[in-house]
Amino acid sequence: MFRGLLLFCLALGAWALRADTLTTTGGDVLHGTVKGIKGGRISFETSFAGTLSIAQKDVAKLDYASDQPMFARTDPSSQAKEEVRVAKDAEGNTVLIPEGKKAEALALTEVATLWPTDATDPDFPPIKRWSYSTSLGFTGSSGKYTKDLSMSLYLDAVRTGENTTLKLYASMDKARSNGTLTAERYIGGVDFEHRPSDYCTWYVRDEGQHNRFSDYKLRNVLGGGYGLYLWNTKTNGRTSLLRFRLGMAHTYVEHYTRKWPGTASLDRVLDSDFALDVGLLFHYDFESGVSWNTELTYTPLLEDLDKGTLVHESKLSYLMKELGLVDERLSDISLEMGMRNEYQTRPEPGNCNTDTTWYVRLKKSW
Repeated sequence: MFRGLLLFCLALGAWALRADTLTTTGGDVLHGTVKGIKGGRISFETSFAGTLSIAQKDVAKLDYASDQPMFARTDPSSQAKEEVRVAKDAEGNTVLIPEGKKAEALALTEVATLWPTDATDPDFPPIKRWSYSTSLGFTGSSGKYTKDLSMSLYLDAVRTGENTTLKLYASMDKARSNGTLTAERYIGGVDFEHRPSDYCTWYVRDEGQHNRFSDYKLRNVLGGGYGLYLWNTKTNGRTSLLRFRLGMAHTYVEHYTRKWPGTASLDRVLDSDFALDVGLLFHYDFESGVSWNTELTYTPLLEDLDKGTLVHESKLSYLMKELGLVDERLSDISLEMGMRNEYQTRPEPGNCNTDTTWYVRLKKSW
């Protein structure tokens, strides 16, 4: 038993010699592994308490047991980084020696971000090229004289490059009341944006729609033009942006065959016109996990600017993980609530100016 205890103590001592040592301003000494530095805090992995996050200002001394190179960054807003090695200065303090500038040692207090060379850059992680989401809403009600059922489905796929964004999307909304179809709309589209600078963009988009109750057998809008980001910031993973677009569009509308009171039966009606393409997008992420998104698109006809279609959609999304009661595997599920309006300045006879859809959906992203 004594021999086993001795071997255990020797092994523990050998591990402590190989481990990094952190001494706090309060005199506490911790053995473990420095995982990195970010945002004024040191990530320190221990065997007894897991990974600890300790403020740099509370660290009196930090000794590295490994001589492996690491990456260091003094300005977290710049992608510039340097490969460094840990060393001691004349006073015995831990410093970082850049490989390319060995005469310019960095003190730990000068380093904003530090991470192993084989780890992901914590300030500028690799761009996730493709992201996907699907939303499903399903509601029903039943009473003495009524029975209503509605369904809403939305799918999208977004590919993000260094300065390009490609979005593919599709949605479906249907409703029945007492077995009779009262709403039916299908929308599909593509939106491509190229950003030659942080503020200026150009775009091409195409959206097709079938809406039986707005008399659209097919409505297609093909547009393109110039965009400007009036506001675009990202802080601690939260995005705030305001984007304006102005371009030209071609609208194509195929109406259902209708027979209006006092008229003969109409054949298929086709409208093909050029129009302006005006758009505004506002997005804001709150700290509470709530995000607000509003998008406006207006396409007035060039030959008759008083005639056009205004599409508005606003929605609030809430990340379920903020409740603290959701399994980690379901942390990327959101609850969405919103509405979509389509306003026609001069609709076809028999149709109203505004077509409004309200929805509540669960959204899964990956």
